[in-house]
Amino acid sequence: MNILAARNYVSPRTRPLTAEEQETRRLAYAIKSTACAPVDFDTAARAMAQLIDGPCWLVPIPDRNGNLDANTRLAAMIARHVGPGAQVVRAIRRTAPIESQCERHKQKRGPSPISDHKFVRTPRWLTARPTYLVDNVTTSGHTFQAAHLALGFGTGLAFADANCRQNHTPNI
Repeated sequence: MNILAARNYVSPRTRPLTAEEQETRRLAYAIKSTACAPVDFDTAARAMAQLIDGPCWLVPIPDRNGNLDANTRLAAMIARHVGPGAQVVRAIRRTAPIESQCERHKQKRGPSPISDHKFVRTPRWLTARPTYLVDNVTTSGHTFQAAHLALGFGTGLAFADANCRQNHTPNI
């Protein structure tokens, strides 16, 4: 599957970070929660919207506990920047919590297997149009792949790519 990312997410363990890279990391963490400032969601959404066109579906990916609030808010802001025809739809859900991918990577344990994500498709019917699975960060791509398998289609759309894939549009 294809994953689009607006920015690279560089680890400070690899080298000293530039001011822009530090800001990308801050934003990527901030937009994991609806408690962050609206301007942070808007900054990330604007960058992500530049990668796509409408009309399209924006499908928020549930967080590790199944909560869709932060990614739904992000998707709604992306839709505002994309313009008419970009619509947010909660088309997948998580049937059980999963261990934090961020924590697994920090502990050098690698990503959870795709099958551990426990995504299922909701009964919502989607008309034929480009579909983007929305999340804040991609590392291994397993979360996007699991969401893609549950929905049956879609392109990943992340604010930041921790693997720093060339051109921000890798095939996984």
